[in-house]
Amino acid sequence: MRRTIQIVAALALTAGSAPSAAQEPPGLRGGETLLEVEAEGVARAVPDVATFTVAVTTDGLAPPAALSANAERTTRLVQAARGAGIPDADLRTEELNVAPRYRERDGERTDEIIGYRATSRLRVRVSTVARASATLAALVAAGATEVDGPTFTFADPARQTRDARRQAMVEARAQAADYAAALGKRIARVLRVSERRRQSGEGAEIVVTGYRNKAPSLVPIVPGEQDTRVTVWVDYALAD
Repeated sequence: MRRTIQIVAALALTAGSAPSAAQEPPGLRGGETLLEVEAEGVARAVPDVATFTVAVTTDGLAPPAALSANAERTTRLVQAARGAGIPDADLRTEELNVAPRYRERDGERTDEIIGYRATSRLRVRVSTVARASATLAALVAAGATEVDGPTFTFADPARQTRDARRQAMVEARAQAADYAAALGKRIARVLRVSERRRQSGEGAEIVVTGYRNKAPSLVPIVPGEQDTRVTVWVDYALAD
């Protein structure tokens, strides 16, 4: 997996000369200075997992008929996903709905029921992005009437978080050392560390509606790079 690291940092300094014990921040000792550091580490990598949601919609004069037709079409979707190498653990039914269809007159819906519509949605997780296009084509060929996605993620997101966290802490320490040197002090110890995490660029969107009975073309699916960001706040005690 190709990765690059980018760092952005911002700092704030709170200094004072020997405040009274009642005024000192928790953990500070007499004669020490508090340095509050905010630093951000960014781990950038190409995602290796793509997730789609596919749906089939069927109509019937009565709920059982609509649901039966939907079950048949959904079964074909599941079989197509398995045939594309998707394990059952990466397939999940996310919605099953049966609702009345009403007659419209002069552009407005009436209360007259003319049938029922069943919709089911299947979540498909493709563990290798390179297989996403072929998997999508197989699902559409099997009768999917809607496709939403993809959402891109990492198989091992903890690795990205560790990289970003490590870089953020390195940058925080380097900035603290700069401030300490400028003040003629040294870093005595760390008083407190907290963090916030977020990811950007998780997904693109491909929406397909309708279906024609012919083999679909492969749609290029390109994940690009995704950032995992960790912001840390570190309080240092500076001493002479």
